[in-house]
Amino acid sequence: MDKAKERERQTRYRYLTEIQQMMFVFGEIQDPLADTTMLIEDIVRSQVIEIIVMAAAQAQRRGSRFLAAEDFIFLIRHDRTKVLRLREYLSWKDVRKKVKEREDAGDDIIDDANADKPDRVAKVNIKLSWELANAFSENLADDDSDDDDEMLDAQSDSLKRLKDADDVTRQMTRDEYVHYSECRQASFTFRKNKRFREWANMTAFLDTKLNDEIIDILGFLTFEMVSKITEMALCIKRDLDKAASAAPGAADPPKRQHGGNTSEGISLFSGPPTARTP
Repeated sequence: MDKAKERERQTRYRYLTEIQQMMFVFGEIQDPLADTTMLIEDIVRSQVIEIIVMAAAQAQRRGSRFLAAEDFIFLIRHDRTKVLRLREYLSWKDVRKKVKEREDAGDDIIDDANADKPDRVAKVNIKLSWELANAFSENLADDDSDDDDEMLDAQSDSLKRLKDADDVTRQMTRDEYVHYSECRQASFTFRKNKRFREWANMTAFLDTKLNDEIIDILGFLTFEMVSKITEMALCIKRDLDKAASAAPGAADPPKRQHGGNTSEGISLFSGPPTARTP
């Protein structure tokens, strides 16, 4: 019976390792409970399916059979920070793609004529049909000031995440830092497109095959989902532990290892407590 359950778990849950790595980066202990990671994978899978169905409906309203980046941006349009991070992610992805194409073609990566000019990330030109300014873009002069402000906001958020990671890793040994760096590379989609399509059962919801850019966007969104779930869950647990410790006659709760902005005395790589609940 146990073997049958194990086979069923391996068939249904294909991202337990990646989720454990992401959770560790976002502040969870190094080896979270299997039930916790399975629950998060169930949540993420259901959210991915819902996003795909809603994005396909949005594409149909545009009169298109194929999904585009703007369909997914429309779904998260109220979370401006996430939209900015996604656009920055797509911009850097486009830069890497162009550099690789030039390398394969044997062209020089550095243009001597522009060597003295500061480098700038090429912004992906995604026209958002619901934004009023785009309706009159043909009659308006190009103004990059707003785009620059948005890029600065996205970079500011990225810098905050990097600072948090720096605070976490400051006291790490070399081996601990190598492990942490490997965990930061965890992804649902990088070199796993086939597995991701099967995991999300896309053929049951879509008539067309999603291109690599859409898969990358879904990979970005799944990463953000695990981040949000983990950080919110840890915040709730800290509040519960604080409330429990403040109760009359309550014993001090066991100190728990987690990353991110932790309270004093909690070590990132300390062992997990003997008894935990997911």
